[in-house]
Amino acid sequence: MQNGAVLKAEDISVRYGGIEALQPISLSIERGGLLLILGPNGAGKSSLLRALAGAVPLHSGRVVLAGRDVTRLPAYRRSRAGMALVPEGRGRLPGLTVEENLELGRRGAGERTGGRASDLQSVFALFPPLRERLRQDCSTLSGGEMQMLAIARALLMKPTLLMLDEPSLGLAPQAIARVYQALHSLGAGGLAMLVVEQKAVPMPHSRETTIVLRNGRVVFHREQRPSSEELARLYLGERAA
Repeated sequence: MQNGAVLKAEDISVRYGGIEALQPISLSIERGGLLLILGPNGAGKSSLLRALAGAVPLHSGRVVLAGRDVTRLPAYRRSRAGMALVPEGRGRLPGLTVEENLELGRRGAGERTGGRASDLQSVFALFPPLRERLRQDCSTLSGGEMQMLAIARALLMKPTLLMLDEPSLGLAPQAIARVYQALHSLGAGGLAMLVVEQKAVPMPHSRETTIVLRNGRVVFHREQRPSSEELARLYLGERAA
C-alpha cells in the first residue's frame, strides 16, 4: 500500500449546479489512523463524505483507496473495494431483525468475508447487546443499540476504510462513550476510519488528524484537535492561528 495510505484524496471538490459546496481539499488516512471532520451545519462535511463514497460526482480531483484509483467507480463498486459507510441516521432497515441486518452486511463483503461464525463473534465482542437482541426487529432498539448495529453491519463488510456520518447524533453520553470506545479498539486493530461530527467528541484517538470545514473551505488541518475556544472561533469564521 503506497506510503501506508489507505485513503488518499487529492484536490477533490464538489459543485451542485453553480454552487461550490466543497472547495478543493486533499487528505489521507493511514492504516489504524482516524481522520475527524468537524464543522457547523452547511460546512461541506456531508458533501465530502458523499464524494469519497461515490454518492455524488466530483467536480475535480481524484480518490485513491488502498493504492487503487476509484475516482470513476460508482458507490457500490467502492463499497466492494473496501469502503464502508455508516450513514447519518444509522441506516436501519425496519421490518428486519438484528440478525437479518447483520447478514446483509456479511453478504456485502463478497470475497472479503471470512467464516460467518468468527465474523459475528468479532462484532459481538465489540457490541455485546447485539447478541442478546438477534431476533428483535431493529426498530425496537434504543438509539445507541441502533448505532452499534449500523457499525456492526458495516464491519461485517470487511472494510479497509470505515466512514461514519455523525455517529454521536442523538445519543446519550454513555452510548457515545461506548461507540467511541469501540472505534478506538478498531483503530488499535489497524482499521482506518473517517468520522464526520458537528461537535467534538469526548474520546480522542491516538493517531488522529482533525480537519475543520466552514462554508466548504478547510480552516483547520492538524494532527491535533482544536480547543473548545478555538473551535468556537473557527465556527464563527476565524481561521486557526
